[in-house]
Amino acid sequence: MSVTHQILNDSKGGEQARTTHDGSEQTAAELRLLSRSRERLELTEVLDLYKSVGRRNIEYFAWIHDVYSWITLPSVSFDRRKVLGEDKTKLAIFDILADDLADNYTTRSFAMLEQLTKIPWQAEDTSVETNDYLQVARKVWEDLISSVSLYPRFGEFERIFYFDLRQVLSSMLYSYLANTEGIENPVETNFYSSYGCVVELAMDMDLMCSPAFDMKELGPMRTVASLAQKIAHIANLLTTYPSELVERDVSSPIISLAMRKGLIRKEELGDKAVLPRLSKLEWIFKNKAYTYIRRVAEYEKEVRSLNIRGFSGYLAELLERFEGSRSLR
Repeated sequence: MSVTHQILNDSKGGEQARTTHDGSEQTAAELRLLSRSRERLELTEVLDLYKSVGRRNIEYFAWIHDVYSWITLPSVSFDRRKVLGEDKTKLAIFDILADDLADNYTTRSFAMLEQLTKIPWQAEDTSVETNDYLQVARKVWEDLISSVSLYPRFGEFERIFYFDLRQVLSSMLYSYLANTEGIENPVETNFYSSYGCVVELAMDMDLMCSPAFDMKELGPMRTVASLAQKIAHIANLLTTYPSELVERDVSSPIISLAMRKGLIRKEELGDKAVLPRLSKLEWIFKNKAYTYIRRVAEYEKEVRSLNIRGFSGYLAELLERFEGSRSLR
C-alpha cells in the first residue's frame, strides 16, 4: 500500500489527518531517541555498509567528503566541521541508495524505493525490510539522524529539515515515474531534479550549528540555499550525463532536453555514440548556473546575522570542482 493510500484510509477528516501527521512526527522522534543510544558509526564503517550493496565507485564518496568539508558556512565553528562533513557524506550515501532505485536501468525498483522513502518516519518492519539493501539504508539513516539530532539548534530546524527531506525523496519518486510511466516534462523536471543534490538539507545542518543565525532571516537564507542547490545540480549533471545516458535515465535534464529537441531518440538511450550530440547542450546549463550565481550574489547581502558575502564565489568554484569528479562516476 502506498503512503498516500495509507493516509487516506486512516483519515476520515481534517482532524484525523492532523493526528496521522502528528503520529508520523512522533514516530520520527522516537526513532531518534532510540538511535542516540547506539554508538556513532565511523564514516569508513558506513562506506563498508554501502559497498556491501551499492554499485558506485567508492572513491566518489571521498571526493564528496572533501567538497562538504570545504564548502561549509563560515558561521560553523571549526570543532564541529569534522562531524558535519562526515554526516553530510552519510546523507549523500542515503540519497544515492534511493537514487539508484529510481534512475538506474538495472537496479530500478519502485517497491524498494517506496519502502526506503518511509524509513525516516517509520520503525523497522522486519516483514518488509528483509533484503540487505533496505537494511543498509536504515542503518545509514539511523546513524545519521542520531548525530544530527544532537546539533545545538536541531529543535529549531527539525520540521524544516524533515520538510526538505520529503522534497528529496519525492524527487526520487518523480525520477522513477519519469523513467517508467512517461510523466517526464520540462516544468516538473526543472522543479524536482535539483532536490537530489541535498544542498538545502546540508545548509539546514550548517544552520543547526550556527548560534548567531537569526531565524528572521530564514527567507533570504533559504533563497540562497535553493539557488545553491540548482547550481550544484547543474554542476553534477554536467559530469553525470554520460553515465546517465548509459543508464537510460530520462530524468536527467540534459537527456530529456536532447530528446525534446530531437537530438536523440528514445531507442538511442544507452548508446555512448550519441554523447557528442548531448554535449552541444552543455552551454545552456552552464549559462543557467552563472545566472543563479549572480542571483546568489544579490540575496547573500540580505543575510546580516551571518557573513556569507562571497558565497557566490564558492559556488562558481564548485562548478569547476565537479568537473574533477567525472572519472569517479
